[in-house]
Amino acid sequence: MQRRHFLAALALLPALPLAAHAARMELNIGIYPGTGKADVIMGDFRAWAMPFAQALGAAMDAKPGLTLFRSIKSITRSMAGGRLDLYFVPPSVAVAALDHRYSPVARVRDQATGILVRRKGAAVTTVALTEKESWLDVMARHTLKHNKQEAAQILNLKTQEEVVLAMQRDFAQAGSLRSKLADELVARGGFETWFALPTTPDFTLMASDRFSAAEQDKLGRAAAALSPEVIQSLQKTIHSKVTGFVIDKQADYQLIKQAIREAGY
Repeated sequence: MQRRHFLAALALLPALPLAAHAARMELNIGIYPGTGKADVIMGDFRAWAMPFAQALGAAMDAKPGLTLFRSIKSITRSMAGGRLDLYFVPPSVAVAALDHRYSPVARVRDQATGILVRRKGAAVTTVALTEKESWLDVMARHTLKHNKQEAAQILNLKTQEEVVLAMQRDFAQAGSLRSKLADELVARGGFETWFALPTTPDFTLMASDRFSAAEQDKLGRAAAALSPEVIQSLQKTIHSKVTGFVIDKQADYQLIKQAIREAGY
């Protein structure tokens, strides 16, 4: 009886390394789509983002897993715990990732741009911004400070659509929007450009420092080599313009860091 048990135990031994290896073969990716897409339907998000995740997973010979985050607070908590392998995030969140042992491996080719829009000729007493610590929030606060408009009251809302609605209903006389949405609002009449926000790097792919330098390089190359079809699908999940990725391990986030410090976050 003891011999049978011993032989059975031996038979299991070769499977143990394989099981451990299989457990490692997952690539868990978190995406925060930003203030223009935070309410994206989960089914749509998974369908649109999965080709991106699969391309990254293929580069690492790993099965991809996707997690959608709907707020900066939730994704920052995840980063602080080092829960996922990769995060694809807006620039202000990328700054936070740097403090939690994540490094940039690639960023979208297009830069982040935005505009503070105001009702034509209005005296601005209230400015509507997206959620605290978002790029539109911190860069707008920075711009208001450096243009001596700090007396204006700040109204933080969840999405850019809510910012537009607040201005249209005159709860706020001005608001911070990504350039495309700002241009559309101005073109409809009644609003004008007040101040342009500084241009910075935009959405960035951040990889855990648990990956070796060679593995991070591999992930960066995979992002830079994404097909147009995958890029177009990914574009549907985030509010920023995406025409492709560039490898960038030294993206300059200093201005965003400064704006975050100025805001007291």
